[in-house]
Amino acid sequence: MGYCKDLRCSSFRNFYHPLHRLVPGAAGMLGASSGLTIPVDIPPFHFQPRRISVDWRRFSAIDVERVAREVDVAMLQEHITSITFCNLDGERCPHCGQPADPVLLKVLRMAQLSIEYLLHCQEHLGTSLAVRAQRLEAARAELASTQQQAAEQAAQLQVSKEESRRWKKLLITIPPLTFPLLQCHLCDKAFMNNSFLQAHVQRRHAEATEADEVEELKAKLREVQQQLEAEKEMEKLHREKVWGKGTAACLEKMGGKEK
Repeated sequence: MGYCKDLRCSSFRNFYHPLHRLVPGAAGMLGASSGLTIPVDIPPFHFQPRRISVDWRRFSAIDVERVAREVDVAMLQEHITSITFCNLDGERCPHCGQPADPVLLKVLRMAQLSIEYLLHCQEHLGTSLAVRAQRLEAARAELASTQQQAAEQAAQLQVSKEESRRWKKLLITIPPLTFPLLQCHLCDKAFMNNSFLQAHVQRRHAEATEADEVEELKAKLREVQQQLEAEKEMEKLHREKVWGKGTAACLEKMGGKEK
């Protein structure tokens, strides 16, 4: 069953007649819709051939107005494959036997291609959505693990703080003469052993420690310079002594020759 292009055919008039009863401005609204925006991440594909024959009895039993009124998506899903991939090339008007209107066939063909492309986009977007859902679940699991680790570390830190407070209270209660304390030479804090004292100095008095190291290096440098000067002085005296002995020997030899 199809619609021919003969204006005298009643099927043609019945098909196109509702277009003449459109409200004013409806024709402009039909042509004002924007074109289909192609997403950039949709992979290319090829259109499939149309090989399914049209089941006109099944389509004639569909109440299109009810489907639109009740938004019967299940009915659309049930017939979307047969509508998209049906072959309308050999259809003729059952009343006059004329071939279907080529313009109408072109519109239906464009609708089929559009539906096929939208199905392809729907499948791709569904796959992408599933992949992103998996990534989201993985990110949530990683976030939960990180939060658990942070909570455990916070609990350990709290325990360490409590233990540190107990030790401080214990040290306060111990008499000061019970054991010798090492006093920091840069502040008023004292420590039980040298390792604690050195760690405190490096942590709290890093600048002073660096200054002390610089002064110590300067003192060592001055000591080395003094040693070098002393060695030079000793070498000078030794040379003068050797030179004096040599001069005296030469004078004695010269005196013997004159005699």
